[in-house]
Amino acid sequence: MAGEIIESQSELEWKLRISPRARYARLLIKPFGGLEVVIPKRFPRNQVAGLVAKHATWARRQLARQSKLRQSIRLPQYLSLAFDNSATPVIYQDDPLQLNFELFEEQSTDRIVVRASGHQECIRELRSWIRHRARESFPALLAQISTRTGLGFNKMSVRSQKTRWGSCSRRGNISLNDQLLFLPANTVEYLMIHELCHTRHLNHSKAFWALVESHCPDFRAHEKLLSDSRNLVPDWFLLDLYS
Repeated sequence: MAGEIIESQSELEWKLRISPRARYARLLIKPFGGLEVVIPKRFPRNQVAGLVAKHATWARRQLARQSKLRQSIRLPQYLSLAFDNSATPVIYQDDPLQLNFELFEEQSTDRIVVRASGHQECIRELRSWIRHRARESFPALLAQISTRTGLGFNKMSVRSQKTRWGSCSRRGNISLNDQLLFLPANTVEYLMIHELCHTRHLNHSKAFWALVESHCPDFRAHEKLLSDSRNLVPDWFLLDLYS
């Protein structure tokens, strides 16, 4: 099982992740998450520090750019979701008197009221709102697609994943990334078809892709959009996800 270990050298800190899928060692600058070193299981641990030292100049330059980006992030005034083409105004209330007085006030559906003080606390409230919206929106759509395709599943969950848009377990449990709300609905529907097809083929074999194509002929276009869509996720969302 992959794991993360914090290491440092010469004031340069990194996360070490041992991945059973990795074929070679590599350095990554995660969005707002710092330096990560990914190594295969059999890569000698005593060579990691040397690998980092070899690329230290590059790493420090990228980390400096990342630091400037973190400082420039602003809280959104509207929360825009491509999934349902919505743009909901966000109202921030950090006055302690307002927080106490309006604690039990029912929020209007045409606005988001964030009752928190501090930049990071506000971001976490917004992320909580996103996850709640995803848990409201995805189950009915997945059930509808399941019925239409004849591809059943066991249960569905919504999580905030750093690298995957979705996954399917051997038991037919489907996990969907709440960040899918920032993507167009037809691509989200394709992702659901993709994961439902994994209930029949838990791999990416020719048989799997043939099943995918039978339910979504233009799957290649959606695959390309999914691979290029991380830039559709707002920076403030990634800041909290990788912090």
